[in-house]
Amino acid sequence: MASTYLSSITGAFLSPFHQVALDKLFSCLVDYLSQDSPSSSEDPNKLQQLVQNDLKAFRNSREKIKGTLRVARKLQKQDESVAHFLRELRDVVYAAQDLEDDLEYIELHKKFNKQQPESSTQSSAKRPRIASSQQLELSLDDILNNVRNITEQLNCIDSGLKDAIKMAMLFKELDKHEENSLGGQHHILQKRHVTTSSMNARKIYGREYEKAQLIRMVKEPPSVNSNVSVLPILGLGGIGKTTLAQYLFNHQEVESNFHEKAWIFVSHNFDRLRITREIIDSLSDHKGCKFPYSTNLDCLETELKKKLTGKRFLLVLDDVWSNEWTELLFPFDSAAAECVKIVVTARDQIVLQGKGKRNEIILKGLEEKDYWSFFVSCAFGDEDPAKYSPRLHDVGKQIARRLKGSPLAAKTVGQVLWRKLNVEHWMYVLKSNLWELGTDGNNIMPALALSYYHLPEHLQLCFCFCSMFPKGYEFNANSIVCMWISHGYVFEAELSSKTAEDIGHEYVIELLCRSFFEYGSSKECLKIHDLLHDLAHSVSLGECYTYEGQTPKRIPESARHLCVQSSVNLSSICEMKNLRTLVIFRGELQAHELEALKNIRVLVLLDSEVKEISPSIGHLKHLRYLDLYETSIESLPESLCELYQLKVLKLKKLGTLPSQLSNLINLQFFVINCQKGLAFSRPWELVFPLKKETGYRIAQLKGMKKLRGTLTIRKLENIQSKEDAREANLKEKCHLKELRLFWSGAFSNSHVVEEVLDSLQPHPNLTNLYIVKYMGSRTPSWLMTYSMQNLKKILLYGCANWHLLPTLGQLPFLKTVSLEDMTATIESIEDLDVVFPSLEKLELEQASISFDGMSVTRQERRYFPRLCHLSITSCDIVQGLPWTQLSALEDLKIYYSPGLDGQLPGCLQGLTSLTKLMIREAKMESLPGGVMNNLKALKILDVSLCNELTAVALQALSSLKYLKISGCSKFVYWQSEMQEAEALLPNLHDMHIEYCQSLEYLPTWLSSITSLKILSIVTCPLFRSLPESGLPSLLRELCILGCDKGLIDRCQDQGSQEWLKIKHIRDRKFSVLSL
Repeated sequence: MASTYLSSITGAFLSPFHQVALDKLFSCLVDYLSQDSPSSSEDPNKLQQLVQNDLKAFRNSREKIKGTLRVARKLQKQDESVAHFLRELRDVVYAAQDLEDDLEYIELHKKFNKQQPESSTQSSAKRPRIASSQQLELSLDDILNNVRNITEQLNCIDSGLKDAIKMAMLFKELDKHEENSLGGQHHILQKRHVTTSSMNARKIYGREYEKAQLIRMVKEPPSVNSNVSVLPILGLGGIGKTTLAQYLFNHQEVESNFHEKAWIFVSHNFDRLRITREIIDSLSDHKGCKFPYSTNLDCLETELKKKLTGKRFLLVLDDVWSNEWTELLFPFDSAAAECVKIVVTARDQIVLQGKGKRNEIILKGLEEKDYWSFFVSCAFGDEDPAKYSPRLHDVGKQIARRLKGSPLAAKTVGQVLWRKLNVEHWMYVLKSNLWELGTDGNNIMPALALSYYHLPEHLQLCFCFCSMFPKGYEFNANSIVCMWISHGYVFEAELSSKTAEDIGHEYVIELLCRSFFEYGSSKECLKIHDLLHDLAHSVSLGECYTYEGQTPKRIPESARHLCVQSSVNLSSICEMKNLRTLVIFRGELQAHELEALKNIRVLVLLDSEVKEISPSIGHLKHLRYLDLYETSIESLPESLCELYQLKVLKLKKLGTLPSQLSNLINLQFFVINCQKGLAFSRPWELVFPLKKETGYRIAQLKGMKKLRGTLTIRKLENIQSKEDAREANLKEKCHLKELRLFWSGAFSNSHVVEEVLDSLQPHPNLTNLYIVKYMGSRTPSWLMTYSMQNLKKILLYGCANWHLLPTLGQLPFLKTVSLEDMTATIESIEDLDVVFPSLEKLELEQASISFDGMSVTRQERRYFPRLCHLSITSCDIVQGLPWTQLSALEDLKIYYSPGLDGQLPGCLQGLTSLTKLMIREAKMESLPGGVMNNLKALKILDVSLCNELTAVALQALSSLKYLKISGCSKFVYWQSEMQEAEALLPNLHDMHIEYCQSLEYLPTWLSSITSLKILSIVTCPLFRSLPESGLPSLLRELCILGCDKGLIDRCQDQGSQEWLKIKHIRDRKFSVLSL
């Protein structure tokens, strides 16, 4: 039965989570009990010995079960009793995690109570309290009783596991004995289904594109670099990878293209020696007489290379599970074969190790029409579907839609449907889950479960958690990673610089590569294939549950992660104290319900009708993740400030903040006041609009030293002194990546503004800095020193009085500088050998900028060696740019900038790497050959609104693909007449000439540009004739609008000279009217 198979692999849902939880509890106990001891009923003289004995017993139990688990995990897949004890361990681990949390919370609560002023009884009375002292404190007796209880349960589980392991090993020996007595037949029956090159299906449905692609790739000649090509076929279990490979292997065109072929079933236990033998056995001169079974791999590979000399060889490696298969490439790479094509079928991109990336085919579900045809053949067998009622067909289509195009799922369900071809039976199947259908081990659920079993244990844990969400639900990658972290599912390595978030996102990438996740409507959103969702739900055995509100039955007590899609009385359907995750789509939580969620760690409310949350939220002392973003909540109760372990808090908008918000010292991601569209593009942005009155005071950020992501502080004019600014404590927020500081531009004392900015010094780890409408004239001291060496991006906007900027060119990692709406000078330090060593993007807009001290006379000094993108828009002054040293520049945009009129076009001469040039409204008479001859890499040239421009030299632009000249009223002359016309513009694809009132003709060499596909002439009233030599023979589109009426009439008059020049063009558009 599939369900039995699946239930036996669920023990992995715990490890290594349980080991980490037990280790953390032990460390926490040692730290907690080494301080002033809590109250106890025991004699103080016995206290120390009791503590030591209980800690020692717990440590011993922890170490014992670790050793037992190493054996148990190897047997859990085969033995249900082992899996049963592993599931029991889950509850003990959760109890250990809760105890550790309780102790940590008590310590944090004591810390903040000590910080409160004791002198004021009134303020103490006003201070929010969230629970009774009994809930906030644990006596030593309570702690030790909990430890003893956990120790006793660990010992019991350890004993049961050992007995189960002994029985499992005994049965394993009996199986081995039976296998020997049956001559190995038993082993063969128990093995995974072996594939061969023989076609299983009489007909392949769909996959026309993939079949054509594969045949094309295997027939392609080998590349110059290697005669070995890898062709991967990737996809979920049961999606049709093997069938497609069989089709290719047996195709007549493929058969005739190779001297030799071999089909090898690789499977889980990779054996290089076995596979090499089987390849040799498959060769034509060995058929009929087996190659001696040598154990010398070198001899076998030498023989293989000898047999392949001068031959074309096709090898299929089916069902590959590890990257060890790449070892098989060694002899092929050194063989003197004419061509080797290796088709690899696998479920996981990671095993490819990058091999064949360019050729990979990723199989998804069959198209709907093809899938229905295949489904009908599986469900009706040899019966004629037309004999059965339309109602039966309708139910069948509903079942087929659930299977999401999976061929193996159609076979699995088809076997069940075929037993009874009636509506009642098919409706039963429609309402069933796949793992409940009682299929054998070679069908869809066991096939998918095999992929799950091969996941690393930490990925099993994270994947199963996601089955809590409804089918088809798209969840945000950043959010799901934080949920995993909140539950302790992401494991940080010691001495690693990676954060838990970094590691969590690596988990996401791995699950994507292994096809357990797929992208949703955007790259930020993920979802799970419906069949894999069924798998995840089944292996979690009720731990993850989605309540749709259609059935009144009570949710199993095993449920720890619950998603509720309809409004319901929660206490009536579940044991709320067991829940660790709760996601509610509709409805709100009452005070008594919140109080019952004593162990909750993740809470998400998605109902926009919810306008407030009860002060009882403060009871949730284990809460790490609180998402209220989709609600209409605009204020939070003061009690929330005692959720000391909260790491993530998300709300759409808050009118005021709780006064003690700074107590949330573990808060890492705080999302408020963020626009809807930015919630995903910048998912962790805290927008903090300061107010003079209470509600948004800078001091409320003080204790949040662990904040991550982006911090945006608005209305900084409301800070009255440098002392107030220091209260933000930005210098200690070492995890912030981006800081945005906004003044509103309102008049304020410039001296105070300067002191405020100086006191808002960020931590040196900051990478992105935005300063907007700063009205001071002095650079903050922290930006003038080497303290901000990690900055990668700086944006300054509207800083009207800040005329002398710091020496930004010394920052070693700075990649982007954007200056807008300001007049300033950027200084350079004389003793620097490289100025702006890493800068890749420079943007100047509505600014007057001078680069001071950038003399090009010092040959050993370099400027902007990596600058690729330069944008200058609406700038009155741009002085001091060392144009001759911008040899790396690829993209240049100059719009409406009179500050460059005296420098154009000469400043372009040294830009040898330029690929894109866009100029708007510049005063220049021409783009002469002396300048353009150096722009051999240019691919895009767009010149507009240059009213003085009369001529453009194009002859040297051998890479040009796109040309546009627009709004240049004096443009008349093409400086490109050449005797060897065939050498001109060999790559030009698009040519657009618009609003050039003086242009009369196109160049005579135009007909020789065979690459030109699109030509448009718009609103050029003097343009009266096409070139005598005609237009390019391969031109596809011609558009002439708003030009000479006589020309347009002749172009549409069949038989005229102009018509003969254009009759070969497929798409033609003419009109005397402009666009």
